[in-house]
Amino acid sequence: METTTMNLAEMAEEANVVLSVHASHLHRMVDFIETTQEVKLGVHQKATASKTNSLIYLNAKDPREFNEGMIDQHKFVLQALNKVYILRNDRTIIRGIADFAKVDTEEKCISHHILKMMQQLRTNNNSIPVKVKLEAFPAKTQRQLVNKVCSLLNLNSIPETELDITPTEETHTISIIQLDDDKNKGGKKRKRNDDDQEKSYLIGSSSCNDTTSPIYPSESNDICRAFNKLEEAFDRYGLNSKSLPSLDEIIQTAKQQNSGPCIGIDCGSAPGGWTKYLLEKTHCDEVYAIDPGKMDTSVTSSDNVHHLQMTAQNAIPNLRDILTRREAKVAIWVSDMCVQDVSKQVDIFLLAVKEQLIKPGTAFVLTIKCNVGHARERFDEMTNAEAARLKEQVDVSGLEILHLFSNRIGERTIIGSVK
Repeated sequence: METTTMNLAEMAEEANVVLSVHASHLHRMVDFIETTQEVKLGVHQKATASKTNSLIYLNAKDPREFNEGMIDQHKFVLQALNKVYILRNDRTIIRGIADFAKVDTEEKCISHHILKMMQQLRTNNNSIPVKVKLEAFPAKTQRQLVNKVCSLLNLNSIPETELDITPTEETHTISIIQLDDDKNKGGKKRKRNDDDQEKSYLIGSSSCNDTTSPIYPSESNDICRAFNKLEEAFDRYGLNSKSLPSLDEIIQTAKQQNSGPCIGIDCGSAPGGWTKYLLEKTHCDEVYAIDPGKMDTSVTSSDNVHHLQMTAQNAIPNLRDILTRREAKVAIWVSDMCVQDVSKQVDIFLLAVKEQLIKPGTAFVLTIKCNVGHARERFDEMTNAEAARLKEQVDVSGLEILHLFSNRIGERTIIGSVK
């Protein structure tokens, strides 16, 4: 449920996990959590104090187990996640003023609330040394908070052997999340001299055993990014339905039912990421890659990759004749073609069905590219129309429409198999 700061504070206080995600991935992450994760989804906040990040508030039975389990099992979520804040203990909503504001009453500043929480942590832990790592949202406020709290520790003559701020080897983490979106009631961005206004913050702590490692998305080249996109499609398909076979199970069935080689077809294959995935991660014996462009030699150097350097319209009848002679069956058709017309992707697939290149039992993954409009609802509408057109002309099974984390804003992925 998306909400505003009017009721956000009281609802956010129940959250022991807060996810900072790329704003463009907010709805994708919410949909993914709702359909796959056993966790209480609270509210999500699109407009935040950060220009590029949105927030999702959750309540998990075991915050660390939830976070590490989700990431370990589904690496593709790293494309959406910026930061995970765990607030297992001492959660509270406070009203305070940013520490870089010019105010007369220092006690109004957030740093004083943080110091009190640190002192309480020491009391609760039988006065053993407490080393705290501060994690703030938005991240730009973290340095000011650290400096201010360190100044307060010195001002109050609190030795480092009792309380200290540290970036590593911490005993506890305190998370400070600004709930207000830095806009006034009229919806306009606050002016610089408005920093002395009180804002709402969600503050909470966790022990070092509850926190998780920082998220560092891995860098990759074009081939790897495309590889990860198809990998996510394979991982996500049927994830929230126990009755659907996985794509690789569909491919394996096709292989068992045919004496000839098991074939994968990658339409719009350059530079070769999807071809590489089909060859290395599925039961396909060979892959026919269709693209007039050049493919990376690291992919085409394999004897089991056949590059048809032509358009799909020209390749389909030629490929039908080749596979008929070889008594080979197409187990899966994947297509991430760069097309201008939103209907082109389904048109090419229907042509392959008409030419009997695609037969019953063939799985498919199609990227629908919506180049008209700007709204998420409009993109969903166009994709639904293409899926309906596909079902009208082909008897399909287990059709799903996904907005992958790897998809662009205007892309959707249709997955299923031919009956």
